[in-house]
Amino acid sequence: MPKSGTHKSQHYVPKSYLSAWCDPNTPAGMQPYVWTFDPRGGPGRKRAPKKLFTETDIYTVFMPDGSRDLRLELELSKLEKGLITLVKDFVAKHRQLPGPRQSRLVEFIAAMHGRTPQAREIQRTLWQGTLDDAERQERELLASHAADGEGAAVGLGSRSVSEMELDILRRALESPMQFLLPGATVDGLPMMSQMTMTIMCSDEPGFITSDSPVTWLDPTVPRDKFLTHKSSLLDRGIEVVMPLSPRHTIMLHHPVTPLDKPARYIRASAATVAALNRRTAYYADQALVSWRDGFDPNWRIMPPDRPAGA
Repeated sequence: MPKSGTHKSQHYVPKSYLSAWCDPNTPAGMQPYVWTFDPRGGPGRKRAPKKLFTETDIYTVFMPDGSRDLRLELELSKLEKGLITLVKDFVAKHRQLPGPRQSRLVEFIAAMHGRTPQAREIQRTLWQGTLDDAERQERELLASHAADGEGAAVGLGSRSVSEMELDILRRALESPMQFLLPGATVDGLPMMSQMTMTIMCSDEPGFITSDSPVTWLDPTVPRDKFLTHKSSLLDRGIEVVMPLSPRHTIMLHHPVTPLDKPARYIRASAATVAALNRRTAYYADQALVSWRDGFDPNWRIMPPDRPAGA
């Protein structure tokens, strides 16, 4: 079992993924960089991919003896291998992806959806709510038995959640990635692997990405129900989207089929690029990434705020 005795800074968005957005005009001998922006707008910042989107021990599992199990990080690093080659040698040339590479790419997308701090905190909030409800019900049940003169003991059959389930929830809150990441990959991968893969291609390098690059969206959901709708891979209109480079964005969508099928390359219009960028910006956590400087107001879902007095 891999162990480490020191704290470790780990990338939740891989350097190899971000390298596709490095400014191609970077002078020789200068460290490659990307431009990052606040999703709400403002000036850009030059940042080296290796310094972006890291967190200490985000994937580390702490063992009872104090050691650190780095198994999750090692598994993620395996998924990242070959990503640069896939973009340069296959996607950029509109070549068909070999079966193993396509499967690896889908697995990368599934893992990316669950590996960010944003995904972790959303899931941690859900787990905390479940734990709070279970503990509240347990207290109420104990109080009810005590009031009935039955003492504080509660039979296992009376409990809404077993002690084992409560213990799992507590451990998940302490080490969320240990539970979230394998589940996100295992639960999403079978359906994603059967979805149609379309690669949107832009003549100009216009696609952006973010610190939470994979989005799930069903554009068929009415606007008045959008905020309350919980997207599922079973939804007929669901689209799983991940920008792959400034010129390419991958979309997984229905129909699904258990048979292997080739990826489709489609030319993306300027309107399509803008729409997908707005989606990326809307679901970003704290930062957008572009290959060039300059925040585009069209990245925002809502129009820019009007000047005072306008």
